[in-house]
Parts: sequence; C-alpha cells; structure tokens
Amino acid sequence: MRTYLTTCVLFLCVAQGCQGKPLPLADSIDVTRHRLLTDSADDFARQQDTSKAIAYHKRALAHARLHKLPEHEARSLTRIAILLKGQDSSESLNYLDSAREIALRLNRADLLADIMKARSAVYKQQQNYGDALAALEAHQELLKTVFESNRRKEEARQRAVEQNKDDRLIFIMISTSLVLLFLVFALYHRKLSRLNRSLLKSNRIKDTLFSIIGHDLRGPAGNIMQALDVLGLDLLDDAEEKEVITLLKEQSWSFNETLNTLLNWATAQLKGAEPQVATVNAMSAIQRSLDLLRAQAIAKNIEISAPAGNPVAVLADIDQLDFVVRNLISNAIKFSYPGGRIQISAEKQDHNGLIAVHDDGKGIPAEKQAELFSEGQLNSTYGTKGEKGTGLGLMLSWDFIRANHGRIWCDSREGAGTTFYISLPLAM
Repeated sequence: MRTYLTTCVLFLCVAQGCQGKPLPLADSIDVTRHRLLTDSADDFARQQDTSKAIAYHKRALAHARLHKLPEHEARSLTRIAILLKGQDSSESLNYLDSAREIALRLNRADLLADIMKARSAVYKQQQNYGDALAALEAHQELLKTVFESNRRKEEARQRAVEQNKDDRLIFIMISTSLVLLFLVFALYHRKLSRLNRSLLKSNRIKDTLFSIIGHDLRGPAGNIMQALDVLGLDLLDDAEEKEVITLLKEQSWSFNETLNTLLNWATAQLKGAEPQVATVNAMSAIQRSLDLLRAQAIAKNIEISAPAGNPVAVLADIDQLDFVVRNLISNAIKFSYPGGRIQISAEKQDHNGLIAVHDDGKGIPAEKQAELFSEGQLNSTYGTKGEKGTGLGLMLSWDFIRANHGRIWCDSREGAGTTFYISLPLAM
C-alpha cells in the first residue's frame, strides 16, 4: 500500500500539470447547481442524517458527470467516500479510487491531497494504521508539492511583473530618446535650412549691390566728371552749356538717390530695422517727401495732388516712414509719363491709417508684381525717361513697414498705372 501511495505522489510531482491550478469553470449555472446540491448534502451531514447526505452527494455526482465537470465529480466522490467509511469501508475506497483516477488525469495535486487525507481516514476506520500513516504522509507530501508549486508560480509572476516594468521603462526610455533625437534633428535641419536661405539671400543681395555700385554709382559719377571736363574747356555756347548743366543735375540727383538708399540699407543691415515708434502725422510725412521731390516732378511736368483734411496720426518710426513715403513718391514720378498726374491720400480705416500713392504711368507687369516684396529679390527697372531703378528702395520699404507692424502692397495694371498702399496702426 505504501508503494502505491508513493507512486501517486511521484506521478503528481513529475506531471507537467502539477501546478495546483484550477480547471476552467464550466457553465456557471451548472457549477452553481452542483454547489447547491453539495451544500444541501453538507447540511444533512451536520444533522447526522447520513443517508440523505449521501443521496444529495450522489445527485451532485450525477449532475457533474452529466455536465462534464470532472473536478466537481472527484470532490463528490471523495465526500461520498468519507460518509461511507463507517458503513462500508471497501465501497468507500472504491469511490476514492475513482476520484484518484480523475485527479491524476487532471494533474491536480491539491485534489489528490484531499483524496489521500480521506483515504487515511478510511484506513484508520479499518484500523489499518500502517496504510493510514502512509496515506497521511502522502497527503503531507502533496501539500508540500502544492505549496512549493504555488510559491514558484508566485515568484515567476513577480519576476514577470518586474520584467514587464523593466520592459516598459526601457521602452519609454528608448521612445523618449528617439523623440528627442528626432526633435534635435528637426531643429538642426530647420536651422540649417534657415541659414542656407539666409546665405542665398545675402549672396543675391551682395551680387546686386556690387552691380549697383559698379554701374549705378560709377556711371553717374563718370558722366558728371566728363561733363565737368567739357565745361572746363569753355568750348560750349550758352544753349549747350545749359543742356550740360541740366544733365549734371539729373545725374547728380540719380547718384544722390542711389547713394542715400544704399546708406539706409547698410544702416538697417548693421543696426537692424528696429523702429523707434512714436506718434507720426502721415500728412506731415507726405509733405516732407513732396518738398524734397518737387523739383524732380517739375522736371517731368508731373502734377501731384497732395492730401488735405484732418491729420492722420499713426504709430511708426518717423525716419523709416519718411523713407518709405519718399521712395513710393519717387517711384511714382520715375514711372509716370511726362505731363502725368500723381494722387496721394491719407485716411483712417478701422484701427489703421492708410496711405495711398497712385500714378497713371506704365504700370507693373503681372508676373513682376509677385516679386516686388519677395525677400532678397532685387530687380533693375527703368522709368519712362530711362531712369534706372534697383528695387533696393522698395525692398527696404518692405522691411521698414513690417518692422513697424504695418503692411505694404500694390494694385497695378500694365499701361494703366499703379497704386501703392501703406497701412499702419493708428495712434490712440
């Protein structure tokens, strides 16, 4: 008998399923029905009504077999065997043998431990104390096996939890590192692209500036020197001398305008276009520009209609606004035909002051209008009497107006004239 019991224990210990883990529950209604029958049987057993207790356990046994609940079947067999030990110990052992076969098939060490405990009680009832002790020892060994299996499972579960934590931490660290690397790369690429664009822009402007210095400044300077040499020879009559002096004035004016624009641009590049914002009367800025450019307009017989009315106070840097207004009026004169007309207005619109300079000159081709305010774009143009323009003044005007939180734009049709607009915040 001792060998038989030891074999059961060893079989359960080496079986792959000796984990003490419960079987998956069958339909909950069937399990509940079995538990109710078992509870009723236990109530009768506590009342010492063994026959009814056995009857209810047998009903529970039949229910478990019908609905294929092997664990519950083995437990019903064990309970019946315990109740029969005082009446028919041999039959009791038969029930326990059936339960043992189920437990072995299910690889359930915990279930087999209960069966060994019941078997020990039956042997004790038979006064077979040797087999009773062996069964009890088998019961203890199985309990140790169940305890050790549960301990290993719990340790494995804890290791799995810690491993999951470590894996999540590693994943978070790797993900964070990748995101940071991506951000650093994106910022670096963005900065590099910005620097490349800035370098390309600087190179374009530098090339154009050298072209301006080489042609627009050197040309008028050379013409002035040649004209002065001719005057110094005293070879001209009064009419020719007057014509040369007129040429000298035009060349001097062109030279001076280009030089002033270059100086303004150089100042903006060195010190930045940061404005000293103050309240400025737009009417006064227009009038100052007209005073400086009146001779240029008279030379082309151009009529300029200046605004009249209440002052329009805007927030702007006075020097920068003067430059922009002067540049727009100068361009209007340059691209107007002799005998033409220029209209200048200043008015309030919502929270902004609007300055408009309109000419009825040659206009701007549609394909050129998109390039007027393109950053870094400088394009040479020629007025109605061949006056050369560099585009530098308009580019600088655009920078100044943006720095003063304003807008500058134009409306033009080729052959029908152009209107340039400046919008600046009103002074409150």
